[in-house]
Order: sequence, then C-alpha cells, then structure tokens
Amino acid sequence: MTSNGQRVLTGFIAVPLLLLIILFMPHYHHAVFCMLVLAVCVIGSSEIHNILVHDKPDIKLPVPYWLGAFLPIAAYVEYEFAGNNAIILYTCIGILSLIFLIETITGYKDNFRLTRDRISYSVIQFLYPNLFGIFLIRLCFLQNATMWLLTFFLLVFSSDTFAYFFGMLFGKNNKGIVKVSPNKSVAGFIAGALIPALFAALLCAFIDSYTLSWWEGAVVGLLTACAGICGDLIESAFKRSSGLKDSGNAIPGRGGMLDSIDSIAIAAPVYMAVLHLFQVTI
Repeated sequence: MTSNGQRVLTGFIAVPLLLLIILFMPHYHHAVFCMLVLAVCVIGSSEIHNILVHDKPDIKLPVPYWLGAFLPIAAYVEYEFAGNNAIILYTCIGILSLIFLIETITGYKDNFRLTRDRISYSVIQFLYPNLFGIFLIRLCFLQNATMWLLTFFLLVFSSDTFAYFFGMLFGKNNKGIVKVSPNKSVAGFIAGALIPALFAALLCAFIDSYTLSWWEGAVVGLLTACAGICGDLIESAFKRSSGLKDSGNAIPGRGGMLDSIDSIAIAAPVYMAVLHLFQVTI
C-alpha cells in the first residue's frame, strides 16, 4: 500500500475511534480519553528525545523521556480530586529541579562541557508535548466537555484538511513563504485559518449550547487554527534541525506521533485560554 493509502486508511480508523471515545466514554471526566492523551504524550516524548539526540551521540540526558508523563497524570489528579492544590505546578517544579540536580552531580564526567545542552534538551523533552497535553485534560472538566472536545478537534482537523486541499489547488505559485516548511503555501495558510473560524462562528450562531456569540466563535476558531498552524511549523523546525523527515514511524502513512499531534499540542492551550477569556465555565 502506498504512503497516501496508508495515510487515508489510518485517518478512517483513528478519527472515528477518537470520536467514539469522546462521545460514548465520558465517564469520570472522559477518563479513557485522558489515558489516550497520556499514551500519546509518552510516545511523543520518546520521539522528541530521538529528534534532540539524533545527531549528537555523545549526549546522554540525565533523566528518561517518560518522566514527562507525570504532567498529564498530575493534571487529571488535580482536576478530578484535588481542586486548586497546584499539583501540576509542584510536579513541574519537582521534575525540573531533579533534572538540574542530577546534572549538577553527574556533569563532572565530561567536565561539564555539555551541561547546557543536556539541561536544555531535558527540559524540552520534559515539557513537549506533555505540558501541552494537560490542556486537553483540562478541556475534559469543562461543562459540556464532550461538545467542547469535539469542537476543538473539528477546528484543528478542518484547518489541517482545508490547508492541504487549498494548498494543492491554489498554492502552486505562492509556496515558500515560510522557509522552515517550503511546501506550505499562502493559499493553504489562509484556508487553514479562515475556514475553522467560519465553522465556529456558524456553530455558535445556531446552537445555543455554545453560549458564545458568532463573533466570539469566530475568534475561537481563528486563534485555535492559527495556533495549530504554528504547531506544525514548530515541529518542522525540530525535525529540520536534526535532518529528519519524520519524527518516527508510530503511525502508518503519517510518520511519528508528533507528526500527527503537532498542531493539536500547540492549539490546545490557545483554545482553552480563549474559552476562559469568554468565560466558558468549568
């Protein structure tokens, strides 16, 4: 099967499965979806680790990549059981302190020559995509969480889909505006930003459950889509820095896990922040 065929088949399996989990397994604040976020974060952390050290075989990071999994775990525990006890914050501070401490103790092995690199890479590996994953878990604790989760994925997936198709149709003569991803076109960027804004505006205009005006919906859609586009470009920069085409091979036809969640990771906190700005209740 060709790569495009694998990509289409994966989409036909993965997207409906995700929607089924959100629609039919909302128990305990979408616990099954939250476990899926955790699994994705662990795989993504493994891939970002490989990207960071791909061309640097002499670097051994002081902590394992899977420590980042404690962030989404802390998020679910805090929101489900602990109220506002700042478990996420203390988890983050604790693991960052552990990174610094271990490097302080073990860095003498190369006379601290690579200490800055090891600490920098460890912090990135810890935070990406785990820090962003906690906002997906946060969405699960909104009132009408199922609706807001489905809306989020509609916005991100529609942005990616329409950017691709409009880029194919109208982007041949306006590519290369962003050097980190030269195949991206102006036509694709415009469609990827404006069509989700239109979708969100229409949903808020005609469905009372959203509790937002049409223009607030348009802002939510536009900013979420733009953040998703930035997420795609950020991951492209990571891969280019290491000379890699894909972040891994976890998903047939799409490459690695990060290749599929790069837009989602950056869009989630922006989406959550705009909902909070418009006083969507928790």
